[in-house]
Amino acid sequence: MSALGDAIKAGWEAARREDPEATVGYFRDLLRQHADDARALFEYAGALDFAGRESEAAPVYERAFSAGLAGDDLRRGLIQYGSTLRNLGRFDEAVAALRQADEQFPGHDSIAAFLALALTSAGRCEEAVARLIVLALDRIGGEDLEHYQWALRNYAAELSG
Repeated sequence: MSALGDAIKAGWEAARREDPEATVGYFRDLLRQHADDARALFEYAGALDFAGRESEAAPVYERAFSAGLAGDDLRRGLIQYGSTLRNLGRFDEAVAALRQADEQFPGHDSIAAFLALALTSAGRCEEAVARLIVLALDRIGGEDLEHYQWALRNYAAELSG
């Protein structure tokens, strides 16, 4: 792991819900040491989210994306950014960010769950339910669900429009 990676790991290991501002300060200082580094930007945005400061986090996520956030960090960044946008009441933007995550990183349950939340907030409850039905069919399995899989997948497709 790199020095930056080690510092990020240490920062999150020290994070405490009862004192989120200490985490914000830690990652702000880390960003000062690694100015314009996509990963440092992403982790600082995450710390702002951790502290409930979503309106400050959103533009920092955007800076991280512009700086070239990639790989698993990009996947996590899009999820967290989508959740942040949803919390800010920017529902259509949240859905767009999470759809981008779903297209770039298909098959991740966390993306499906956050996208379902964003769709619900955007008033598209039928599509949200359809996504959760498919997620359940793909992940839970079992004889009972297997027996109804064809019908449930068709109903999910119908709900998605």
